[in-house]
Amino acid sequence: MQAAPARFLGAVLWPLTIWPSLLRFEEHGADDYVERTFPIVATAIGFWACVGLLVSMLVQGGVANVSLGDGGGDIAARYVPRWAGGISSVLWFFLPALYIIGLWLFAKREDLYQR
Repeated sequence: MQAAPARFLGAVLWPLTIWPSLLRFEEHGADDYVERTFPIVATAIGFWACVGLLVSMLVQGGVANVSLGDGGGDIAARYVPRWAGGISSVLWFFLPALYIIGLWLFAKREDLYQR
């Protein structure tokens, strides 16, 4: 059994700690550990997809950069389509929601199936 701080840290960092926990399937062959793990995996995949999309949108800063002016390579205007703002709003809504859902699922599973 893990100490309470280690269990809490593992639950808080569930998007990272879920992947090594998948190696324990053979320890829980007779119960529904696997059935309780797959929703967490799906939530983790959705979480990391949101993170990846948000990072790519922040790094790119838009779809196209428009260079105007003296041609010195400075970007004078940045073109960001209307849908990009809508998508980022949806991603910023779902990212914390997926984190909270995954945290709850992971903590519930760890309480039921302790090492």
